[in-house]
Amino acid sequence: MKKNGRKLDKLVEEYLKLYPYINKEKVGTLTKDQMVAICISELLNIMPEKEFAFIKYRYLKGWTIVKIAQEMSYSQQMIYVIRKNALKKIYHGISHLLYNEEKELVAKVEKVDETVYINNNRS
Repeated sequence: MKKNGRKLDKLVEEYLKLYPYINKEKVGTLTKDQMVAICISELLNIMPEKEFAFIKYRYLKGWTIVKIAQEMSYSQQMIYVIRKNALKKIYHGISHLLYNEEKELVAKVEKVDETVYINNNRS
């Protein structure tokens, strides 16, 4: 996660922003967004209280870092540490859902590239 940390943080943040709006009913086949929402819900249930509070204030209520720091009686720097830990846990919890599709797409592209290569050799 260190190499592309900020990019991954943004990805997790986008899912957290969508979380309240995603339908979480388990009817038939679940969409990727529904699976991510269910997974986030489970992760929030087992997350330490201060990380859960940060997620609730920042992404569900839309509070600023300054307001969260005041509410939780922590420095802004500590809030950033809490944020990093919470996002890392959520990322690790949902990464298998986010990258299964990507792996399938890469496999399809490699297969298509192989076919093109074989066809070019026949010419």
